[in-house]
Amino acid sequence: MKDNKKHQNHSNEPSIAELAVQLNFKPVYPELFEIAFTHSSYSYESKVPHNERLEFLGDSVLGLIVCQYLYRRFSNYSEGKLAKLKATLVSTAVLAGFAKELQLNRYLRLGQGERQSNGSEKKKVLEDLFEAFLGAYYLNFGLEAANEFMLPLIEECLPEIIRQTETINAKSHLQELTQANGIVPEYRLVKEEGPPHNRTFTVEVLLEQAVYGSGTGKTLKEAQSVAASEAAVKYKQQR
Repeated sequence: MKDNKKHQNHSNEPSIAELAVQLNFKPVYPELFEIAFTHSSYSYESKVPHNERLEFLGDSVLGLIVCQYLYRRFSNYSEGKLAKLKATLVSTAVLAGFAKELQLNRYLRLGQGERQSNGSEKKKVLEDLFEAFLGAYYLNFGLEAANEFMLPLIEECLPEIIRQTETINAKSHLQELTQANGIVPEYRLVKEEGPPHNRTFTVEVLLEQAVYGSGTGKTLKEAQSVAASEAAVKYKQQR
């Protein structure tokens, strides 16, 4: 690892010690964090271990933590609803967002080609980085500590994920109700009000040219969800 440290100091890359201060932890095995931040492209050029084994481990640790959290938090949810929430929570977009929020990409070691192609901003690279970091964190501090580390991240993004899931579910439910009769719901924006930072949208949903529901929300998707829910109730009443 000596050559690697020389490379870091020469290029003024931030160190694992700086990361530990930033995230308020004291590594037991700092070398694992160095590996976690080593992309395969850097590994190939510098002949040091890369983070793919830690990524493999972190993926499983993440899955257990998320499943346990959702199981306890949503005792009335079916397996299907829990699976949908989990899939979103461990998606590339969400994990890449965690990596950026924690500024993990500052410590990422990339090969020359990946640096030139802005690899530290690629969502898949960031997803893999976050999983490798979590794997290293788990090996350093154990499952309980890893769970405590993940909890604020999960709870911060969960409300928006639930809103997105409910929007998809409402529209999907209406489509399932109507498709048996060959009817395709049509969503129409009828009003948009308020300043740019605080817009309000009103949407109608039409079935065979007739308005079956309307909804208002702070986003277009939210308004569509409300309209779809109203339309589904009315449609079932008329059948």
